[in-house]
Amino acid sequence: MSSSAHPVSRRAVLGAAALAPVAAFLAACSSPGSGSTGTASAKLTSQLNIYTWPDYFSKDDLAAYAKKYGVTPKISTYTDNNTLYTKLNSAAGAGYDIVVPSSSWIKQISDKGLLEELDHDRLNLKNLDQSLLNRNYDPGNKYSIPKDWGLLGVVYDPDATGGEIKTWQDFFDAGAKPNVSGRIRMTSAAEETVGPALWIQGKDWNTKKTSEIEGTADFLTGFAKHVKTFSAFDANAMASGAIVMAQANQAYARNAILLNPKLKWVVPGPTSELWVDSFSIAKGAPDVDRAYQFLEYQLTPTVQLNETVYLGYPASLNGLKSKMPSNVKQSDLIFGGPNVDFDKLSSFIVNPDTYPTFQDIQNKVQAAAGA
Repeated sequence: MSSSAHPVSRRAVLGAAALAPVAAFLAACSSPGSGSTGTASAKLTSQLNIYTWPDYFSKDDLAAYAKKYGVTPKISTYTDNNTLYTKLNSAAGAGYDIVVPSSSWIKQISDKGLLEELDHDRLNLKNLDQSLLNRNYDPGNKYSIPKDWGLLGVVYDPDATGGEIKTWQDFFDAGAKPNVSGRIRMTSAAEETVGPALWIQGKDWNTKKTSEIEGTADFLTGFAKHVKTFSAFDANAMASGAIVMAQANQAYARNAILLNPKLKWVVPGPTSELWVDSFSIAKGAPDVDRAYQFLEYQLTPTVQLNETVYLGYPASLNGLKSKMPSNVKQSDLIFGGPNVDFDKLSSFIVNPDTYPTFQDIQNKVQAAAGA
């Protein structure tokens, strides 16, 4: 199994979860928070409770932490951010120390008072990639610090598309070509379907104007006839030519390119997505001191490098790319390729007032595609 197989499954379930009903989320947003508000312990306890995605930490690093500090972290898992949010916003959410929300949900979770405000004096943020800090979903990193990150891009067969794809308009134009139509994969995450249609119009996918989101529906449902699938990314289908163009993150693309080197990967302009999975401390964490100890350990350069090799997504340490072992194949792709401009990337923020419109369009597009 390749080093990037672990988070690929994690991101795949995130995409599938995007079509889940948002009723529970919206109801929770309109109700008072019910997360625990207990106080931190005065001394370190013998347990650390982490609530995270499946297989999202290197087992070797966890074992090394346990050996060094005498504590084996207790890992509980979820498969989508809505589950994390709902759990923390209920009595059942008490007892967690560390949680790992995605950038798109951090504002919703922190606005409900479910995360501890971080003490930056206890964290070494100077060595982190500054492009990952102080972003729109958590200004000043008040509640989160980056764990690892990924991009929304396109992996494609240039022989089928008839040339390079540089923009999202190129993506849609290529999709209508005879050699491409019917062999396209798009994600099932509503924002990743609607976002590109907004970007080619010069609009922000975090717009508060429902009318702008709704304005993409006709265009996207018209394009849907060219789409074969919205299911989880299949590197073998991409490598074999059953799919010739696909929305994907860089780990998906890397897996496909390792199988078929003629494939190409691009982060299209004028903008695209940067998602960041982050470390946060749950409100009322039983052992805040132990949580900071674990975060300090995770941010050490050796662990950051180990996690990157294990996951196939880059951790947040500045200069990490130059430290990658020479035997990691296509390591440049782990970091999105040579020309990624973070200033042209945007992070989605789930807004309960507009997100149902995104999902409604996603449902219409998939119906029009027969998916």
